[in-house]
Parts: sequence; C-alpha cells; structure tokens
Amino acid sequence: MTDQDSSAFSLLSEPLQRWVFKKGWDDLLPIQKQAIRPVMAGKSDIIISASTASGKTEAAFLPALSAVSGKGARPGIRILYISPLKALINDQCRRIEDMAEGTGLPVTPWHGDISAARKDRLAEHPAGVLLTTPESLESMLINRAAWLKTALSNLSCFIIDEFHAFMGTQRGYQLQSQLHRIDNICGRLVPRVALSATFSDSKAAQSYLRPQGGVPCLVITGGERGDRLAVQVRGYDGPMSDPQEEQPSRRRRKGAPAEPLGEYAAISADIFRLMRGTTNLVFCNSRMLTESIATDLQRLCAQNFVPNEFFPHHGSLSREIRESLEQRLIEGRLPTTAVCTATLELGIDISDVHSIAQIDPPLSVASLRQRLGRSGRRDHLAVLRLFIPEHTVKTDSFSSFNLCENTFLSSAMIELLLNHWYEPPLEHEYAFSTLLQQTLSVIASRGSASARNLYALLCKTGPFSLCTPAIFAQFLHDLGDSNLITQLADGTLALGTGGEDLLSSWSFYSAFQTPDEFSIEHDGRLIGRVPVSQPLELGMTFLFAGRGWKIVFLSDSQKIIGVKPYPHTALPLVIGGAGGRIHDKLRSTMFALYCDGRIPTFLNRAAHLNFARGLVTFRKFDLEHCRLMRAPDSLEIYPWRGDRVMRTMQLMLRRKSCKCRQYGSHLHLDFTSEDTLAQAVASILDEGELDGCELAGRVENLDTDKHDKFISTPLKRLSYAWSSLDIKGALECFKELSRELKLPPSRPAVPVGGAPAAKLDQDRP
Repeated sequence: MTDQDSSAFSLLSEPLQRWVFKKGWDDLLPIQKQAIRPVMAGKSDIIISASTASGKTEAAFLPALSAVSGKGARPGIRILYISPLKALINDQCRRIEDMAEGTGLPVTPWHGDISAARKDRLAEHPAGVLLTTPESLESMLINRAAWLKTALSNLSCFIIDEFHAFMGTQRGYQLQSQLHRIDNICGRLVPRVALSATFSDSKAAQSYLRPQGGVPCLVITGGERGDRLAVQVRGYDGPMSDPQEEQPSRRRRKGAPAEPLGEYAAISADIFRLMRGTTNLVFCNSRMLTESIATDLQRLCAQNFVPNEFFPHHGSLSREIRESLEQRLIEGRLPTTAVCTATLELGIDISDVHSIAQIDPPLSVASLRQRLGRSGRRDHLAVLRLFIPEHTVKTDSFSSFNLCENTFLSSAMIELLLNHWYEPPLEHEYAFSTLLQQTLSVIASRGSASARNLYALLCKTGPFSLCTPAIFAQFLHDLGDSNLITQLADGTLALGTGGEDLLSSWSFYSAFQTPDEFSIEHDGRLIGRVPVSQPLELGMTFLFAGRGWKIVFLSDSQKIIGVKPYPHTALPLVIGGAGGRIHDKLRSTMFALYCDGRIPTFLNRAAHLNFARGLVTFRKFDLEHCRLMRAPDSLEIYPWRGDRVMRTMQLMLRRKSCKCRQYGSHLHLDFTSEDTLAQAVASILDEGELDGCELAGRVENLDTDKHDKFISTPLKRLSYAWSSLDIKGALECFKELSRELKLPPSRPAVPVGGAPAAKLDQDRP
C-alpha cells in the first residue's frame, strides 16, 4: 500500500482490519480505499459505481461498520441497508454478518420471509444493521412509526444496493419518499450511500439519489471489471405463416403451456445443444415465452433420455419453486440453466454462471449490461449469446420485415454496451400511483394530516416536486371521490373506508405490480398470453406466433383479446416490460449501422445473412435519404428516433384521422395516400403549440401503474404527456418529412418540450 492507502486502511476499526487480513487479501481494491474516508466522515452522499462483483459491498460496509462500532458507540439501528430483492438481502446478510462478527454489532434481515421471533428481538433491542426492502420499510413506516423514531434516532447512514434498479421506476419514487420521510423523522439529512453498476451519466444518478439536494454528493467509480467478453448474435429466419392454415400438431388444451413455434423451436434446440451440462441464465422478455422455452427444453431432455437441467423462473411462480431453483444455482453442484424474466437480473450471488443468453432483443442497454454482469465472475470471461429471430417476406416491393430490425437493434445495443453507454432515467415524473401510496401511508402513520403538511412533505420538499398546489388539490379530490380519504371536522385528512381496505392488504406496501397478461383467443382456443405495453383497440391487427390476427373482441377487465385471422401483412405487438422506451441514441445507432454497411464480427452465419438482407433492403430503397416508404396498401415513416418521439408522432397523425401505429423503428399508416399524409403533416406544422394533455386524450389504457384506477383522467393524461411524449422532437421529424413531401414552408411551430401541463399546471410554489 502507498502511504495514503495505508493511512486510509488504518482508519478502519481493528475488528475490520483483522477481517481483511483473515480474508487473505494483499490489498484493498481502489474503490474500497477511496470510500473509507468519505463514508467514515459522514458529511456527504456517496455513489460507489462499479461492475458487478467488484467489491462495492465491502467498500461501503468496511468504513460504515468501523464508524459506528467500538467504544462510545451509540444505541439504536446505525446502518439501514435497502435492497430491491429479498434474495439479495439473504445473500448479503451472510457476508455482512461475517464482516461484522468482531464488532459486536447485530445484523438483522427484515422482510416477509423472516421469522417473527427474529423481528421481535430487533424490535425490543434495536441495534446494529437492519437489512430490508422498500416494501417492508413501508410497513414499518405505517405500523411502527413511533418505534422507528426511537430506533433510528442515531442512524448513521443509508446503504442502498443495486441503486440503478430503482432509478426511473415507481419503486424508485417510493424509496425516495421513504428516505425523505426518515430524514424528517430523524430531524436531519442522513447520508446516503448508493451501490450501483456503472453509469453513463453520473449527474443524473446524483440528482436521483437526493432530488432536492442539500448534501454534497461524491461519486467513486471503479469502472468496468476488465473481463474478456465473448459475444455472439445468433440469427433465426422464420417464413410468415398463412393465417388461414391450421396447425393441428400445435393445438393444445386450453390453459396448457404454450409451445414455441417456428424459430423459437429452433432456438430451444440450440440452447439445449449449447448449454446443457453447464450453468447458464437465459433471459426472455415475457413470462409466456419463459414458460414456452422452458417447456420445450424439458421436452428435449426427456426425448434425449437425459436428466432435466432447464427450469423456468419468473414472478408468477410460487416462492418455494423460485427459491428451490435459486438454491440449486447457488450450490452449483448440478448443471442448471434458468430460463427467466428479469427476476434473476439482480439478487443471488451465483459465482459460476458459464454464459448469459437473451432471446429477442433486450429491453435496454442498461438491462443487457446488468444481465451480462452475472457471467464471468470466476474465470473473468463473460459469455453472451443473443438469439434473434427475424421473418422473411418474399416480395419485390418494400417490406419492413426485410430490414431485419431485430438484428440491427441487437447489434446497436452491443455497440453501445462496448462503448459504456447506458440509458439515463427520466429525472422527474408525476408518479401519481406512488404519490397515492405515500399519501395514504403518511396519513395512516400519523392518524390524520393536513393537506398543507402532506404537500410540504411529499411535494414541496419531497420527490414529487412536479406537483403544484393546484395539481395536488385535484389529486386529493380524486382520493376523496374514491373514499380513500375523508376530511375530519378540524379540516385534517384521515383514511376513508376505501383507504382502510386498501391498507389492509400486504400488497399495498409495494409500489409496483406484476403486469397482467392478456389471453389471446380464437374461436375459444387459447393461442397464447402476453403482457401488453401498448394501447389496444378493436380492429387493430398484429403478428403473433408467425401469423397475422385482427382484434374483434377486447375485455380489459377479463384480460382477453379475441381475434380472427388477418390475411394481410401485420406487425408484432409491443410486449414485455420495456414499456416502449427505446432511447433516441439506440435508434440513431441503428441508423448509423445501416448507413455504414459494415457487418459486425459477432454475428453467426444466419445473423450475418439477416444483417446483409437488411442492408440490401435499406440501400435498395435509399432509406439513408428517405424517411417515407411506400409499401403495399400503406405508407411507412422512418424517423430513426426514440419511442417518445415516435409515440408523439403517431398520436399527432391519428389526431388528423390517419390510421397510424408504431411498429419497431417505423410508423405504419394503413390505407393512407401520400396526399392525405401531406395534408396531415402540413396541418400539424401549422398548428404550432400543442397541448400534450389534449394529445394524451387519444390514448387508451392509461391505467398502467398500480393505483392509477383511483386517479382522474386529466391527471393521468398529464402524467402520460410528461413522461411518454416529446412534442418538440416530433415536430422536428415532421419538418424533415415535409421537405421530403415537398410541402411549402409553414409558419414556424412554437418550440415546446415534453408536454405542457395545461390548465392544471399553475400556482407553482
């Protein structure tokens, strides 16, 4: 060690120094050395940002434990650790107990699976380190408010694990609110130490850690782990099925697991061939596909008379099934491949994952980075395979299928991953669903609260700062209309009968819910189930299982999509958890790949052919210079922008009576002439300033978050417009399109960003 490093190490308490020597470490890692002084000083917030398995836990806990142990240690809970997953808490608890053994500080996990006796011991004698989830912390804030005030009176710091998993989510806003509420309970700003994978924008991470500021923030970066990376994109080509053809060999009883069709059956066969005999994680973008692939792999094991090594893992499975598989992965005695959703993206420490697989393009570069971090911990060789299906359409006219967008999107993600770029989260959202939860939680913990105090705590000084007094007043009115709150004689607000019913369920403590899956049915036969993240309407057409379908019946309450075969070209539903938030940077990188023309070296032969087919189509129709393509019975617009821009363009065109939908990287306009489009674009550009809430009025299925059903339509439109639309970006694209349509110059549109908050956005404090 250098003199400076040795000096920092000497600041650790003797029990922690002995623990380091007992581990046989020759030296601490750079991020661990850098974290010692600032964590022990407790004067600033700290973000420790480095790759998975790079020593972040020790970087935070070695100095944090040293600071609160030894002679003169204060009573109460000194460190509050918050994790997104119970499995991660269980795993980290063993490590922290080992680390803290010589300090005399107890380490207590607290979540739904921990025994009441262990919780009671901490309740009677609060001390040491508390490890919990946002959901369990919410329960404590409501049901143990008085105890928390005493137990946390000497709290030294928060340690937030996997911080990036909270950013930009409803759960993240819940956590921001909880930390702020605890600051108010303690009467001071408690330092926050966030552990996270690397960021491409550290400023966004700092503002997300403490939205209202007030404490300096230090970012300690460890960089990437320096592993070698072996990556391959494997291509699959499935011809489009005739929707009128029946496939009796694939018929199954209603409710039975879906079987992979076409290219997915080929993917299952390759996974069986490439991964049997080792430990792997195979990620899918939906629970339905997870079950389908796992079922097909288990069938292949039976057909080949070998023990089953393939198991599904997703949020709908019972805790016993999930934990049994997790334990098998941790033990590592038997070869095991988990076919999973994002449930294994974080959490348990699996030290010997041979490879990571992704079926269909990943949901984001950040998600791909997190998944890749699960591999290569032992031999420092991370292996990543992407299984990317495409469809072939034999036609001389233009077809978007022949652009092979999945292959280009996946290649763009890998390019950005290698350049250490990841999507930044939206810094602020209205998050009315979580604001509702936090409002009821504060009222429940206090018995009653005034509207003024609620606004001051949650909005004026809290994370829901977009809410003005006028918006918050409308929000409280909505809660009153649903009988979630009621006004007492003294003017304060208390829980109504609806609010009491809501709080009586354990599910209230979580800010998120597992997305409901819609059943797709034709003539009483179940075709499959999908979680849908785009608006649905009667007459809409889509591609599913290689065939075209048209919606003839839709029940949001029963989650059923009734369909009939559609003989014309259709495009896929947006499914999975992406929520339609492909970033501008991803689409511009895709466009650059098309224009550059060089075929990446990480493609296998089939993916190489698909990539080449996409290049030929791109060049044949001069998409480098054209944004408008004429396809059979339709027009297609290629803005090469992110989903917020494309979603806004879609709504603007539909407002002008154009039948427009977004599919992948383009907008599809059914039975629309070029003259009709030209008139619509000219009208859009002439309108100038556009109210985002009015535009959001054309969107159905606005109940996307847990408690949205209690929120009035105007507020939901306001939230949607702010988070999901980009009017300025859309107008820029329409200006480009107007030149291609050779429209005369229009009067300049008034520049606007995001969405104006309309009449509700007034009286900002």
